[in-house]
Amino acid sequence: MDANELDVNRTLREQLEFHWNHQLRARLEGLTDDEYFWSPVPDAWSVRPRGGSTAPVQLGAGDFTMDYAFPQPAPAAFTTIAWRLGHVIVGVLAARNAAHFGAPAASYETWEYAGSAATALDQLQAQLDVWLAGVRGLGEAGLRAPVGAKEPFPEMPMADLVLHIHREFIHHLSEVCLLRDLHLHTKPGTPREQLMTAKTTHIDPEGLHRNPAFTQGVITPAARTLHVGGQLGTDSAGNLLDGIEAQTVQAMRNVLAVLAAAGTGPEHVAKLNIYLVDGVDAQVGYAASRSVWGDHRTAITVVSTAGHARPGALVEIDAVAVIPE
Repeated sequence: MDANELDVNRTLREQLEFHWNHQLRARLEGLTDDEYFWSPVPDAWSVRPRGGSTAPVQLGAGDFTMDYAFPQPAPAAFTTIAWRLGHVIVGVLAARNAAHFGAPAASYETWEYAGSAATALDQLQAQLDVWLAGVRGLGEAGLRAPVGAKEPFPEMPMADLVLHIHREFIHHLSEVCLLRDLHLHTKPGTPREQLMTAKTTHIDPEGLHRNPAFTQGVITPAARTLHVGGQLGTDSAGNLLDGIEAQTVQAMRNVLAVLAAAGTGPEHVAKLNIYLVDGVDAQVGYAASRSVWGDHRTAITVVSTAGHARPGALVEIDAVAVIPE
């Protein structure tokens, strides 16, 4: 493909794929049944065992049904993670997969809703895989074609529907993540051990070059420890600065940016590792780092290397820090 040619299909898919692979999927890992069914308010709509709901309408063909009402109440009912996942799985993905990509027929009325968090996440992944494969198969021409009579606006191009589905997916899954946070921090009786054994958190602060292959820092909540990935002397666009002094200053600034994004600072750093290319004047690098780092004493290891993975990089710095309570 010509460098000036835009692959619209790939761009649309990557909008959702990147968000799923680098943000949402990790936030959903380990979802428990208690979180799945939890409601922070009375009378929330949810997914319930058949016969156990008092909602005006109970949708579904299996052992579990999803609460609903016609017409919808105003204000809209609060919904649990179970309900929101059911909506995304069926209404956002499965029904569209059936309408446009040859998947089995699916509707709110005929779906077998998940009775556990693990089953719901399996359903979500399965429907997402079908959707992304279907979008990939559209190519450029398919994105321009009208969506047809199966959608409320039949003359709308398929690209508009793809954007709509991706917005819905990101929007509702963000709500699910927020509900997980609320459950973790507000549910009465949540033991501290649960708070301290949550999943690791990735830190990618604004102002640092974002690489889809790795994250800039990782917090391990069990010990409230931040591991800062190796930082080069690159600016926010990923450009490598010239010379050991400029690169060291920038690399150290990048380390500080990751620390700040995680809620900590140089005074809480337990260890710095500094990797210098052979022949570099370590004293120049040390003086440059002190101008940014200041007088915060910490354990330091300085290693001389033959080179770094990125050509032209003269220094790389990583760190381990404690995140204060």
